[in-house]
Amino acid sequence: MADFSVKIRSETPFARIPVCDSEFNVIAYELMVGGTGQYQPALPEIISATLTDPRIHDLLNHRPALLLADAEAVRLIYSELRFPMNQFWLMLESRQAIRVDPFLIKGLKKRGAHFGLSINHGDLPDLSDELLSSISFIRAPSEHYLRRNLNLQVDGSWRCIASEVDSEKLYTQLREQGINSIQGRYLPKPETTDIKQFPSNKLIALEILNLLGDVNVSLEDLENLIVQDLQLYYKLLRFINSAYYNFNRKISNIKEALIYLGLNSLRSISLVIALSESTTRSPDLFYLALTRARMCELLAKSHGWPNESIFFNAGLISLLDVLLDIPMDTILPELPLSAAIKDAVLKFEGRTGAALQCAIYYEHVDWQKIEDSQFDKDLAHSAYLEASR
Repeated sequence: MADFSVKIRSETPFARIPVCDSEFNVIAYELMVGGTGQYQPALPEIISATLTDPRIHDLLNHRPALLLADAEAVRLIYSELRFPMNQFWLMLESRQAIRVDPFLIKGLKKRGAHFGLSINHGDLPDLSDELLSSISFIRAPSEHYLRRNLNLQVDGSWRCIASEVDSEKLYTQLREQGINSIQGRYLPKPETTDIKQFPSNKLIALEILNLLGDVNVSLEDLENLIVQDLQLYYKLLRFINSAYYNFNRKISNIKEALIYLGLNSLRSISLVIALSESTTRSPDLFYLALTRARMCELLAKSHGWPNESIFFNAGLISLLDVLLDIPMDTILPELPLSAAIKDAVLKFEGRTGAALQCAIYYEHVDWQKIEDSQFDKDLAHSAYLEASR
C-alpha cells in the first residue's frame, strides 16, 4: 500500500499549468512536480500535499487541481483516501483508460471527482460506453483538433481542452472550431497599431509608471496624482488598512502611508491598484502579473540585491501590453523607465532580467532552464510558492 499521508519534501519543486477559457480566466491548474525530463505527473505526492500543505494549496488559488492518473493511482486513491474529491480533475491517458475499473471511477465521482481523457497519440480509442459516460473533459494537442477527425469522435457534453497553444494563429483557429479551453504559452498580446492617444482610463496607470521611472519623485507628486482618481485613492487606503499589513492604527492619508511603508512600496502598491483599475482583461492575467512581479522581488531579496522594487516593477511591466491591450513598443518609449527595467523586459539583461526570466521559466514549467539559471533551484521554488500566496 502506498503511504498517502507522507508530507511533500520541502525541496521538491512544484509548478502549475493553467487551463484557461477563451477569455483567459483560469478554470483549473494542472499541478506538476519536477524531476528528470520536462514534465512529470505529480502523483502520488501531490494528492496529499494539495490537502495538507498550505504552500501547495495556495498554488491552486481556489481552482480545481488537474492531475494525470493511471489505473494504479485511481485504485490507491479510491482505497486509501477517505475525503471529498471535489477539487480534483483526474485525467486518464486514453490508451490506458481501459485498465481502470469503472466501479472505482463511479465511486470517486460520487465523492466529487471529475474524470477526463488525455489523448497524445492518434484518435480516441475504443472504450466502453460505461467508461465514456463517466468522462466530462478531454485534452489533446492543438493539432489533433485542427485535423477535425477528433472533433467528430468527441461527446458534445465534454469540455475540450487544447494543449500546446503557443501562438495567436493556433488560438484563433481553435476558437473557430469551438474549442474554448486551452493550455499553452500564448497570451493575448495586442497587435502593433498606431495609437494616437492613450485611452483615458489607462492614463493614471501610465502616469504612475512615469513617476516610477523618476528616482527623485517626491511624495507630493505621487499624492497629487493619486487624489485625481478618488477610486484609486480609496482602494489604496483600504488595502493599506487591510489585515495584510495589520497596522496598529488606521492610516488615513498618503503621508501616513509613506511613514509606515516607505516610498518604494507605496509607489509599487499604487501601480498595482492603478493597473487593476485600468485593465479590462481577465483578473487571472493580472494575478499572473502580480505573481511574476512578486517572484522577481523575492529572488532579489534572497540574493541581497538592492532596490527590490525595481525587480517587482519589472515583473509587472513585462505584462503591461497584455494588461492594457497596448503594444509594448508603443508603451515603453513613452515611459522614462530605468535602463535596468527596460533591458530586463526587452532583453532579459542584468540581474533584473535574470530574475524575470527565472519567473517565466516557472510559468512555463521548464525545469531544465530553471536548473541552468543562476538561481538555486530550491531557492527559486520557495520564491515561486511564496509569490503564489
